[in-house]
Amino acid sequence: MSGNWLLVERFLMTLLYKLLRLLFISIQHIYWQLNGTVRRLREARLSHNYDRSAQVLDVVFYHKFCPSQMTTVDNFLCTHSRFEDPQYIIDNENITLLTINERDAVFCETGDKGKPKVRSHRPC
Repeated sequence: MSGNWLLVERFLMTLLYKLLRLLFISIQHIYWQLNGTVRRLREARLSHNYDRSAQVLDVVFYHKFCPSQMTTVDNFLCTHSRFEDPQYIIDNENITLLTINERDAVFCETGDKGKPKVRSHRPC
C-alpha cells in the first residue's frame, strides 16, 4: 500500500476510534454514576482510603495513529474491574509504568490471557 493510502487509512481508523471512544466514555460515565463507581473514585482520592486507591481497569480495545506515537490513556477503551492497594503495583514484576500526568500515574500489567490491564493509581 502506498504511503498516501496508508495515511488515509490510519486517519479514518483514528477518526472512527475517536468517535467510538466518545460514545463509549459517555455511556460508561452514565453506567459508573448508576453503579457507584464515580463515588468510589472520588473516595479513593481521600488520604484515609489509600489502601483502595488503585483502580484496576480491563482493556477492551487499543488504538494508536502511529506506532512511534507516545502511548496515553486515550489510546485505550477500558472497563472498571476493582480497586486495589497500590502496594500491588510494587509487589508484581509484570507491571510497568505507562504514563504520568498531573492527576494520575498509570501502569500496565500483562494479564493472564496476554491482554494488558491498565492500573491507575491516583495519588492522594
